[in-house]
Amino acid sequence: MKKIILASHGDFSKGLLNAVKMIVGDLADCVSSYGLYPGQSASDFALELEKTISEDKECEYIILSDLYGASVCTAMLRLTNLHNVKLFSGMNLNMVLELLTRFSDELTVEDIDQLVEESRRGIQSVTLQIKEEEEVF
Repeated sequence: MKKIILASHGDFSKGLLNAVKMIVGDLADCVSSYGLYPGQSASDFALELEKTISEDKECEYIILSDLYGASVCTAMLRLTNLHNVKLFSGMNLNMVLELLTRFSDELTVEDIDQLVEESRRGIQSVTLQIKEEEEVF
């Protein structure tokens, strides 16, 4: 079984989870969101998640954080010492949807590479593409 944790600064993860639920409905039941708020220490934030993860050692936890190298990602990094945790940064809607719809088993190295590539592919300059297409015609 796989569970996805969205971890962010403030309410970003809550908003992302709402968008995911709007698109995939009950398929998002395995996704939860956690936000780090002003006045809360990153260490306490990590302890809260560590407690949750430790309760279900048979489950694979995939943690998606908002910014690489920022306080949330750094706090989550210590959770990767647990055998059942994988951590990604730069979460976006495309990444969460890919995890929910394409990867049902434990993630392999190839799956991880594919997930990162697909997530990047979802970031496009639409305006630039439209201008280039107009120039062709």
